[in-house]
Amino acid sequence: MGNTTKHIRKSGVHFHPIGIGGKSNDAVIPRMDQYTKINPKKMWKMRTLRQIIESLGHEDRHLDILKVDIEAYEWEVLQNILSDNLTPRIRQLELEFHIFPNTADVSNYVELLQIYRSLKEAGFSRYACTIYRFDNTTKLLQAECGLVNLKFDFLKYPLKHV
Repeated sequence: MGNTTKHIRKSGVHFHPIGIGGKSNDAVIPRMDQYTKINPKKMWKMRTLRQIIESLGHEDRHLDILKVDIEAYEWEVLQNILSDNLTPRIRQLELEFHIFPNTADVSNYVELLQIYRSLKEAGFSRYACTIYRFDNTTKLLQAECGLVNLKFDFLKYPLKHV
């Protein structure tokens, strides 16, 4: 999120300096990487997807596409989305999965696999996946996957023609 403040772009895209997280926290110090080293002492405000939806007044809306690329924090966010039962209102997920040596201990792999399997049980089917980096020696994985929700609630969130 860097030093960006709240703003609206000409295209109608609204930016809010809030990150998506597995739980609410006003003082997250992110893991240092190429994106966060610019401002290493900056703390981020994080909210769950449900909290973001509610704060924007979007309780009756659906998400056509939810794009998540949050450098290994996606696992706790996905677990929260599943436990908050938000999957019926998400048509498509674009996810960048990360397993880094310093973020996921081998003992957590079973839990990460269960989160992924829970997405499938919730109706998400992978239609594309590209592995960018894989190193079994260092336990490094980075992959971008597209999933479509076969259980999307079209009755509650019908397609609207514009």
